[in-house]
Amino acid sequence: MLNYLDFVTRQKSLLIAPAGYGKTHAISESLKITNGKQLILTHTHAGVSSIKEKLKKAKISPRDFNVETITSFAQKYVLAFYVKKDEIPKQEDSKVYYPFIIKEACKLIPLKPISAVISSTYEGLFVDEYQDCTIEQHKLILSLSKLLPTRILGDQLQGIFDFNNGDLVDFKSESMRGFNSNQFTLNTPWRWYNNNRKDLGDDLKLVRDKIIAEETIDLRNYKSIETHIINEKDLYNQGNPYVSKIWSILKNDKPLFIYPESTSINPRLSIIKKFRNNFSLIESIDHKDFYSFSKIIDNTDNKNIVNVIIVIAQKVFKKTDINNWFNDKGVKSKQKQEDKLLIESLKINFEKLKKEKSLLVISDSFLRIKDELKITCYRKDLFNSIKEALEDAHFNNITVYEAMVNRRNLIRRMGKKIYGNCIGTTLLTKGLEFDTVVLLNAHKYKCPKHLYVAMTRASKKLIIFTINPILNPY
Repeated sequence: MLNYLDFVTRQKSLLIAPAGYGKTHAISESLKITNGKQLILTHTHAGVSSIKEKLKKAKISPRDFNVETITSFAQKYVLAFYVKKDEIPKQEDSKVYYPFIIKEACKLIPLKPISAVISSTYEGLFVDEYQDCTIEQHKLILSLSKLLPTRILGDQLQGIFDFNNGDLVDFKSESMRGFNSNQFTLNTPWRWYNNNRKDLGDDLKLVRDKIIAEETIDLRNYKSIETHIINEKDLYNQGNPYVSKIWSILKNDKPLFIYPESTSINPRLSIIKKFRNNFSLIESIDHKDFYSFSKIIDNTDNKNIVNVIIVIAQKVFKKTDINNWFNDKGVKSKQKQEDKLLIESLKINFEKLKKEKSLLVISDSFLRIKDELKITCYRKDLFNSIKEALEDAHFNNITVYEAMVNRRNLIRRMGKKIYGNCIGTTLLTKGLEFDTVVLLNAHKYKCPKHLYVAMTRASKKLIIFTINPILNPY
């Protein structure tokens, strides 16, 4: 059992915590014996939400901690204190923006006025999912460790954020010496033991050993894992066991589906459409569409705004239904009286917009497309974000783009709860925990860390679809 007092009283300490072994529980127990407000940093807005939820269940007072992502923490100080604001890259260019933010924050934090603010606000620091820290983020944490007692928690088998021009921290590096000299380890898969699934926890522990040894994983050896051998192409066809089983899962559970492809949302959107919008797309917090659609609205005058609404609607809603009601000129002529009544309010809105561009009328038009025309919305998060950004921009007298940036940054700081019946990737679901998790096309994983992260999201039921029961993700 972890000696929490020993863990938190060191100036630097490291907790090695495999997925599901009680890392967040260790943080909550540590908060019970620390003094003053603690800063907790992690990597994703989903992770922020997950930590907050678990600390709430543990009855830890919100006054005793602040949870946010590493980038949002760094961003606050760079946006507030970086003098040459024009040099800050645009946020939608994430490959440039976030490395810039982290690099400049490393320079700012040691400055006396800023370090004084941090030291007076917090008494200690916890950093979750440390294996996902880039070398630059590691430098940022080292700067903070000079101001605050620092406890880092991680597991190198879960280091999957090795992109955006950033090499991940090496736990064996010289700069980790202070942490490694005070190293602690969790050894029990509590996530599954506490959910009456000891068999699944023990099997995932064996899978972990296989991955560490770089050995193939024969799913037939793990009876706790529900495995289905499928034809990959059947996912996009009708009337076959692959599709039938997914319908059954959707009917009886509220699952998280994890798709192995991370670079494009199109395969996931195709699956959502195939299953008639019965689960939601988990969007990347900085997907380009959030920003590009906002800029298009900002840069369009009253002469073309109706056409822009229709173009965006085609991307967000079911395109064939949008085309049934609209064309390049606006609203299509309808013969049925019922259809004429349904579309009348949008015709009025479009006439208003042709005379004068109004962000509130644009927002109302999107809402009427969804609620009055009852057109299926495939990208709910994007739809809601556009609508909210339009309203924020109107009431705060800022651009829609600025409002969208503010909205995305708020989610980055506050976190966002993700519910069941959704589809994402390992990068988007890291740190989450669902009763039922379904791995689609598991044979396509080419990175063992991604496979391990995906498998360990399930707390009660893990279902795997693959063309081969033997997985070789190396």
